[in-house]
Amino acid sequence: MTQRTIVRVPEEIANKYRFVVVAGKRCDQLQRGAFPKVEVVVPVNKHGQAQDAPKLASFWGQVAMAEVEENRIAFEEPEIITIEDTTVVPISGE
Repeated sequence: MTQRTIVRVPEEIANKYRFVVVAGKRCDQLQRGAFPKVEVVVPVNKHGQAQDAPKLASFWGQVAMAEVEENRIAFEEPEIITIEDTTVVPISGE
């Protein structure tokens, strides 16, 4: 997997901040052993043998971003609760 900086933010996610949050949480899951939902090229050592899955966040971060870009990660938008019974108390200048 190559390093890249430009990503395509899916319409369902709508903004870059949410993209980063979703990809970051997915990266944590991948580092803890979750199965990737996109094809992953496993790094090889100098002898051409496949290495164990790396624990580097940069590797799994790229995988997580690819998964989010391809809409393979489901997420729920949190419900925003507003409290209308608030009391405003003026701050004393004393």
